[in-house]
Amino acid sequence: MLVIAVTAHVAGLTMFAAFAITAVVAITWWALLTFERKKFVAVTAQPVDWARELREVRDSRRVIVGAFEIERRRIERDLHDGAQQYLVSASMKLGEASSLMIDGTSTPGSDTALVTSLLEGAHRDAEEAMRALRSTVSGIHPQVLADLGLLAAISDMVERSSVDVAVHCPHPLPNMPEEVAATAWFFCSEALTNVAKHAPGATATLLLAADADLHISVVDNGPGAVRLRNEGGLVGMRERLAAFGGSLELVSPDGGPTVLSARIPLLLTPTNETNP
Repeated sequence: MLVIAVTAHVAGLTMFAAFAITAVVAITWWALLTFERKKFVAVTAQPVDWARELREVRDSRRVIVGAFEIERRRIERDLHDGAQQYLVSASMKLGEASSLMIDGTSTPGSDTALVTSLLEGAHRDAEEAMRALRSTVSGIHPQVLADLGLLAAISDMVERSSVDVAVHCPHPLPNMPEEVAATAWFFCSEALTNVAKHAPGATATLLLAADADLHISVVDNGPGAVRLRNEGGLVGMRERLAAFGGSLELVSPDGGPTVLSARIPLLLTPTNETNP
């Protein structure tokens, strides 16, 4: 009887212990859930600083508008200094030739030679205007960039550049959105223009690499002391990069070398995401 009583007592204690442990676990679990719920409510209940959010959106739009305005001014300047002057010259030559053909008071032979010379000059001006227009269009968006990709477009740019540039791309670049590739191309173009302007005769190295971001560095052995100036091309490029969440860095001590670097988020779609 004693054994049965002890056994029953132990069984009761075991059941009580099991119940107690279950109760402790349940209470602990409930407490953790309550804590996490309160923490979540506390986080989500924090007031949103709409004024700050609106200010950031406004600043971002201002940056984008500023970048487009600088680009518009560049195109306008290129058209004025390039195609427009040749078209005006051609128009004047054609007008003078037309006047000579209508006016028959001079010697026919001399008029014919002069008209021929004017027409040939107008033809040359028209060809120069076409070349200038093609150059301006290429500066807006090079066709080779859309056809063959960023590396090929940069290599083509380097071949036509007055700067001696060595291009290095240790690993194949990933496919990237067109706007990212175009921004990278413009950065390289502005960087080489900067070298030609501030360090004529210098040699440069252009490095391309990519991880989650596209990294571009242009290093030249010129005299250095390059600074960012308001309304300058590099400031416009910094704004263009900022519109993509990228950044521009310039290191140019007196005596050189000058290192101009850009980081551009690739904005790639994760492989587990699909278009709707």
